[in-house]
Formats: sequence, C-alpha cells, structure tokens
Amino acid sequence: MTCLPFPDKKPDARLDLVCLHYAGGGSAVFRGWDARFPDWIAVRPVELPGRGTRMAEPLEHDPDALVDRLCAELSPHLRRPWALFGHSLGAALGYRIALRFQGEGRPPLAVFPSGRHGPAGAVPVRRRAHLPDDALLAEVRGLNGSPPEVLENRELMRLMLPIIRADFRLSEAVSARPLAEPLACPLLVFGGADDPEVPRDALRHWRLVAGGAFDVALLPGDHFFLHHPAQADALRDRIVAALTPLLPPRPRQRQPA
Repeated sequence: MTCLPFPDKKPDARLDLVCLHYAGGGSAVFRGWDARFPDWIAVRPVELPGRGTRMAEPLEHDPDALVDRLCAELSPHLRRPWALFGHSLGAALGYRIALRFQGEGRPPLAVFPSGRHGPAGAVPVRRRAHLPDDALLAEVRGLNGSPPEVLENRELMRLMLPIIRADFRLSEAVSARPLAEPLACPLLVFGGADDPEVPRDALRHWRLVAGGAFDVALLPGDHFFLHHPAQADALRDRIVAALTPLLPPRPRQRQPA
C-alpha cells in the first residue's frame, strides 16, 4: 500500500510538496490544496496507516518504525525536486523523514514545520495518550480542531478515538526521543499567534536544527489556524514565495542542427 493515496494530477509539475497531517487526521486534511497551488507545485498528501484509504492496516505506535515505512513508500515517488510541510505530529515525523532522505543524498529543497515545537526536546508535548476516553475526548474538544457535531457523534468517535490515542502516543514518543541533527535546507516554521499548545518560543526552537535559512511565520488563530481559509491562503503564499527561488533551472532545450 502506498502512503500517497491521491493520483498525481500535475505530471508536468517541477516540484512535489509532501504534506503530513496532524494527530487524529488523515490525507483528507489536505484535500483541495493541490488546486490552490500553482501548476508547478504538486501537493502530495501522505496517509498514515489505520485511517482513510489505509483503514484496514494496523495503527503504528512506534515513530521510528513508522518513519522507516513512510520513507520506503515515498522513495520511488520522489522523482522531482521536493519539499515537505507537516502540521503538529506531521511536522515531527516530517523532520525525521527529511533527515533520512538528506542522509541518502536526496534532501528536500525546504521544510515547513507547522504547529509543533522544535525536535531538540526543549519543550515536551502534553501527555494525553493515557487518558480514559471521556477525558481524551475533552482534550480533543479543547484543541478546537473538530466541529462539535463530529465530536458528539458517538459512532464516529468510537472509530476515531483509537486513531487519536495512537497518534498522541506517537507524538509523545517522538518528543521523548529528541534530535538535534541539522537540516541543510531552509526552514520556514508556521504557528498560530494564539496557539496555547505551541507557544512562540517553542516554534523558535526549530532554529537549533536549521543548517540553512530560518524564519518563523505567525498567522492569526489557534493550533488549527490552517483550517481557516484566510490563514490557509497566507500559508500557501508564504510557501510558494519560499520555494520559487529554490527551483533548479529548467534543462535547456537542444537546438536542432
């Protein structure tokens, strides 16, 4: 099973933007992103096991095993220059994926962590995976990432809570294994200006793993600012502006003799 559930609708694109979702999410978080980016960027959302198109697969609880698996699944698809965006848990996993490909001589052009503290372990994530169902649901409600009608649907929550719990366990395990290996590419870190989950100082800790250009972009909103259309547009514009000067030149067409 591939971790890229959607077909590549931009075969002539010059760059792939690999996108990793937050805890409890799926590739559908990025549905519609590809159409909002210019034709030269193909948005490639990643699906983690145990949800969406991979619902039949077991959930993964070990971040190192998950990164191994995702890198093996992504490898044959990274035929073009590429960059990586990840939100929350997706940012933590994305950093490790980028490091892996960098070590193999296939580094991303840029990495865009979002809504996540830096991976060097300066700020631990809040522990939630051990909570009983009602308390876990209350935590999810407090994060303001899901509509109330979704959280009040008992049948849906019966399906979703094991996924959410497994993802929180992944997030906590990643936080407990700090890394400070630098990425050689530029890092542009995104965060919500009113995010109680990831304060501004936690976003700035990404500087510890920045081997190239580094910046932090704060957008209006809380932890799930990317769900608001205006902030999603601003995020897209910043990503496009950051990637434009990094594109390698097009190969020159050979002139007929």
